[in-house]
Amino acid sequence: MTAEWSKECVPNGYEPVPHQVAGHMYKDGKHGILRECGAANGQLLKPVQCPPKGQREVDFYEAVNSTPISKSAWKEFAKWMPRFSGIATLSDHQQYIVLEDLVAPYDNPSIMDIKMGKRCWDYNASEEKIRRETDKYPPQATLGYRIGGTKEFDKAKQGYRERNKVECLKLDAQEVLVSLTEFFAGRGDALHDVLQQLTQLLRLFETQSSVHFFSSSLLFIYGSSMTKTEPRACVRLIDFAHAYVLSEDEATVDENYLFGLRNLIESLSGLQ
Repeated sequence: MTAEWSKECVPNGYEPVPHQVAGHMYKDGKHGILRECGAANGQLLKPVQCPPKGQREVDFYEAVNSTPISKSAWKEFAKWMPRFSGIATLSDHQQYIVLEDLVAPYDNPSIMDIKMGKRCWDYNASEEKIRRETDKYPPQATLGYRIGGTKEFDKAKQGYRERNKVECLKLDAQEVLVSLTEFFAGRGDALHDVLQQLTQLLRLFETQSSVHFFSSSLLFIYGSSMTKTEPRACVRLIDFAHAYVLSEDEATVDENYLFGLRNLIESLSGLQ
């Protein structure tokens, strides 16, 4: 038993990913995201959640990756999501979604997870679920987003500064801005790249009316080397257990997500 997670809980040949900043984790006693031990194959495995959430996320990945190219909005989603490689069942009899490891190409990556929308409960939420989510982080109703976790590499100290999800839930609106400032401190290049991508993403959400996302996150990543060989900062859509595909009769833009995305762009623009 280590201080963070028990090897007995993890399937043979696999280990928890070292740079997960939010979501279910092994160190919290839950099934977390895995990768093959010592492997640099650029893939990770995300546990399929209990139904109906888990199946909804699987269905969304499969739909986006099998949709005819004529449905441009769906193909546009694929550009913003981790690459999907199917479903795997490991020795623990747990099913996992096999995804691109977005962090793998970066040297000492800095990572931030931001949960989007002024509400995180979906259309099937009970009154109790709505109450819990509302009480969990009241500033989200006005911010339209909340920080789920951060991990920033400090080049001077050659180590990480981390803020976990419990600490993030204690941030008030002003402290959120401070956290955003700290995450991009000294990295105007990364902030510039992120804002460019968020502006492109905003154009997609202003026009797409096929899907409403609840409790979905944006993942922000940049590396520390600042060399031409390292990828530029990136933004990706993740977490689709509450992605609701709409019928033609139901089709409307996702105002909940848009509210948060516009506010986040405004917040980050103020850091320039």
